[in-house]
Order: sequence, then structure tokens, then C-alpha cells
Amino acid sequence: MICIYQQMIIAGQEIDSHESDLYVKVTDRSQEIVDVFEFKSNVKTFVSQIDGCLWFDIPFSYLPFWEKRSKDGPSQGFKVYK
Repeated sequence: MICIYQQMIIAGQEIDSHESDLYVKVTDRSQEIVDVFEFKSNVKTFVSQIDGCLWFDIPFSYLPFWEKRSKDGPSQGFKVYK
């Protein structure tokens, strides 16, 4: 199964992000994807101050953030105690 980020990209949905949070413009198609998302109880909506539209805020689901983080190493931005 592919992650929700990939599902939204394949479905041609408008996305944005902040850190690891995925933002997706609410459409009929994005709603269908969120409706079957395993962690849909964590998904919130907000009205964008930029375009005035309703968007989903899907925590920890912006895949490029995690891909970059894994390349930078696990201690990027955190102190590692040994």
C-alpha cells in the first residue's frame, strides 16, 4: 500500500506542507482518500489565509520531509546522547 502523500500526488491533488505535515486542498477526491486513511482521526481541516479555501492538515505525512531527514541522519536538529 502506498502512503497518503503518494496517493494524493497520483490523484493530482493540490498539496502544500509545513515541516512534516501534509496539507491537501479539500476536494471530492481528496475527501475520498482521507475517508479510507488509516489515521483519519488525526486529520484536521483549516481555512487557508492565502486562498480562503478549506485544506486538510495531515500530520507527519509529508514524505519528502522524512526522505530528506533520513539522508541528513537521525540526529539532524536533535542532540544525541550516548
